[in-house]
Amino acid sequence: MQRETRIHVSADIIIRNREAAKEENLSVNGIECVWHWDDGSRDAAEYWAVIDWVSNTFGNNIDWFNVTSWTGSPVKEKVNAG
Repeated sequence: MQRETRIHVSADIIIRNREAAKEENLSVNGIECVWHWDDGSRDAAEYWAVIDWVSNTFGNNIDWFNVTSWTGSPVKEKVNAG
């Protein structure tokens, strides 16, 4: 059995939009992350989830970005009472 925790990550990010040629401050909530306990630290899993979100959202339309802060909260599993 693989040990893992599902996490929702919130992050503050600064991006430089290539087309607008200006910096933007973003606050993003609800980035989904799965932390596999045996594969690395929770901090690393959360951080990479934010980086993946930036990449998937903006693609090649930004010059650079900076994750200024992030925090994660474990997702409470729904239990079906049968």
